[in-house]
Amino acid sequence: MSETRRSARELVAHRTERFESRHGREESERRLARALEHVHDAGDFGRTWLDENGTTVLQADFPPSRRVQRMLQLLSVGMLGLVAASVWVLREPGEGAERFLLPLFTAFCVLGLPFVTLGLGSARAARVWSEAVAVTALASLNAVRP
Repeated sequence: MSETRRSARELVAHRTERFESRHGREESERRLARALEHVHDAGDFGRTWLDENGTTVLQADFPPSRRVQRMLQLLSVGMLGLVAASVWVLREPGEGAERFLLPLFTAFCVLGLPFVTLGLGSARAARVWSEAVAVTALASLNAVRP
């Protein structure tokens, strides 16, 4: 379960990476633009160029995806609606298939939500990784580890 929690946290986390360049700023910007032409959805991260001790450094900010955040919020509202409808159906007198099927469907949705979150988290990690690889490999930048 800890892997699911880590993935869920990273899904909505803001991530910053730093890359040192072997080239000057203009050349680095040109190489980065050329490298990002080959990456799908590469415009999702912020770029800040810094000059530190005569070295050009790219600071890449990877914000969480607004689409994923919106989807998670809609999933939460939908889950709340399912739980409320299940409670309402169970409190009403009577018989019928919905008294059994709606709570069962709600339980399956609650049990399946961690898998959805894990899938979204790994998709974001793959996207960030592909952008970082494109930046380091094609633009001749070196990742700086803190």
